Amino acid sequence: MSDILKENVARIEKLKKDSFLHNIRCYISDSVVKESYEKIQETCNFLGNIVRDTVKYQLEEFRKRRNIPLDSSLTSDDMKALEELFSCYQDAVRTSKVSLPSPITLIEEWTISFLGEKLDKGTAINIDQFLLELVKKLLELTSSIENLYDNLVTFERDFVKKKSVAVDAVIINTLQSIGIHKPDDCHIASAFAHKSIAKEKTVFVTLDFGSILDKRELILKQLNLVCCDPLYALYHLV
Repeated sequence: MSDILKENVARIEKLKKDSFLHNIRCYISDSVVKESYEKIQETCNFLGNIVRDTVKYQLEEFRKRRNIPLDSSLTSDDMKALEELFSCYQDAVRTSKVSLPSPITLIEEWTISFLGEKLDKGTAINIDQFLLELVKKLLELTSSIENLYDNLVTFERDFVKKKSVAVDAVIINTLQSIGIHKPDDCHIASAFAHKSIAKEKTVFVTLDFGSILDKRELILKQLNLVCCDPLYALYHLV
């Protein structure tokens, strides 16, 4: 997901470089594919529907409260209404499991830069005209996210390959007993199964610091499986 949404870019690029330079095979399990697809759909739905609709609602309600005509040109006051809305988005993202920080930030930056340029040039633009441009940008962003997902996962055109392995219920129970829950238990159990079957050094790479990496010592003790940040994967394999 980080690679698709362009988050933690330096960490992912380090993993890619190491995998190519040292011929390290990188795999994603069925459970990761499933979770990633669901998150991509949630992300694109949020951007394509919720953002579009709430931006319109926020601007219209802001003007109704101040008795400002809905068809008049946008002003700096409207920018402050958008500031409040994007702050609400970010608060919602922090309390949810939908992977949205980077896309939301991109849309926020585009929105304020686009409207700021109009204001600087004295170019009149009303809500409907702005929404038309916003929808174009949202479509562009969601298409980009879906294409990146297909390149990385569906068509395996990048550094990872899909691998199906049967997970052991005993391992799932062990992980759940130390506080690792679905779908993370399936992800880690898949890595353990690969290690057992392939008989090769295996590292479970993740950026989930709050649910997995904070328990890496317990996982190592219970399963003898290393879990680490992408920055350090190479050094656990050499």
